[in-house]
Amino acid sequence: MKNIIPASEYRRLKLLNLLFFAESPIPKKEAANFVECSINTLNADIETLNTAIPDDIAHVDEIDRKLTLRAATRINFDYLTAFMISTSHLFQLALSAFNEENQTISEWAEKNFVSRSTFYVKLAEVDTFLSRNGLILNTTPLEIQGNEINVRVFYYHLFSKCYPYSGWVIDDFGFETPINAFIQKFEKSLNIFFSLSARTEYAIAIAVTLKRIKQGHPVRVSDENMQFWHDVYTYHNVTEMDFSDLEDALGEPLSQEERYLLIIISALSYFTYVNHEQMTLRLSYTEKYQRIRLHLVEELLTIVDERISDTLVLKTTLVDYFARFYFVRKTSLLLDVDSFTKKFVPDSIDKQKIISTLQKYESVPDYSFIKANMDVIATYIHDLFTAALMMESYTSSLHIKIIAKKGFMWEEFLKAEIRRHYSEDFIVFCDELNPKEHWAQHDFIISDFPLPEVTDVDVLVWHMPPTKRDLADLDMIVRAKYGTIE
Repeated sequence: MKNIIPASEYRRLKLLNLLFFAESPIPKKEAANFVECSINTLNADIETLNTAIPDDIAHVDEIDRKLTLRAATRINFDYLTAFMISTSHLFQLALSAFNEENQTISEWAEKNFVSRSTFYVKLAEVDTFLSRNGLILNTTPLEIQGNEINVRVFYYHLFSKCYPYSGWVIDDFGFETPINAFIQKFEKSLNIFFSLSARTEYAIAIAVTLKRIKQGHPVRVSDENMQFWHDVYTYHNVTEMDFSDLEDALGEPLSQEERYLLIIISALSYFTYVNHEQMTLRLSYTEKYQRIRLHLVEELLTIVDERISDTLVLKTTLVDYFARFYFVRKTSLLLDVDSFTKKFVPDSIDKQKIISTLQKYESVPDYSFIKANMDVIATYIHDLFTAALMMESYTSSLHIKIIAKKGFMWEEFLKAEIRRHYSEDFIVFCDELNPKEHWAQHDFIISDFPLPEVTDVDVLVWHMPPTKRDLADLDMIVRAKYGTIE
């Protein structure tokens, strides 16, 4: 985040973060020490924040030299981060360049009510940030130049970090049509699912891609990368994917390179696999074409594999996470990494073990991105493993789907009968038979009527109400999994 906004704004964001998650008022002296400034500077920062941020979003209050933050119920810290970035000169400059307004320095400064001297200071900060990403800020007129993929990824992440405060900034191509229509086809083709928030991130990336194509900035790739992209494209059976929604909106057919890129940039967002088969396919592709990329993932999993019963999801998640670093190797291009992560409690993973494992690979050519991104990667893996361990007791429980011929009330009756014998520590009830958002989570089905072959899990056919023999059959399954039940 330090690379996106000036030091003074970063300090104010640190203050907002401290107050947002505080469970009681924070003494001003403690706050000043935390953000590393004097009391006078802190007072000035508070005044600046309260002037800049609308009262219906957030406001810093002071009572008895202690600080609290009032934030609207719909506001989280990501929203405040989006506000800070959206009001930064980097965002305003980038948006002007993205829309190809072709402004000179004087014209931009005048339009944004910034003096030329102040603007040159801001320009230097922006130029430093861009140079770290291999990009150049041309000032005659204002334009961000460099490798086209890096330019696009810069815009992808900047605009997604500013959303929702900035709103949808790519007017030429709407979210619902054509982009969401394409994403729905994409999900169906690959058996994956984007949550609504992740869908928005992917939609922004698609919209940036279409806008850059429309402006005459096609992507250029080497023969080696083209072959790699082709392998990805064909192995996952997306050769027949329908791009017509995007092509109709663009007004021209998409080149093969652009089609490949639209698929690959999905890795810059997060998605869920609908079934285990798709996860296995993802790993088999990596095994076949990029075996060396699995080595690190497999060694990292040894940190938790004795504590987690099924690491398939973790393994696939890590493979997908590292894919974005192979695509974009610069740390600051990956703006989705939050500098203000709220720590998990309890913290059950030794982060140093993760760092030590990563350090073993940082000198290997295929992992050359690790050294510059060490903190980013280690934090992500630490939080991922911690969350997985916190969920382990739930995921390792027996999950049962109840289906009753007579409907919902009888299904609830059967659940109540089972719950009389087993607590949630042993049995969890599942609602969806074939969920669209993720793989089916039930271990088996209990039904009061024989079922057609609608699932690959076992079906116990019970009576209504259940007989002693029915409950005995369930008890055998529970004891086989848990042993003695207290």
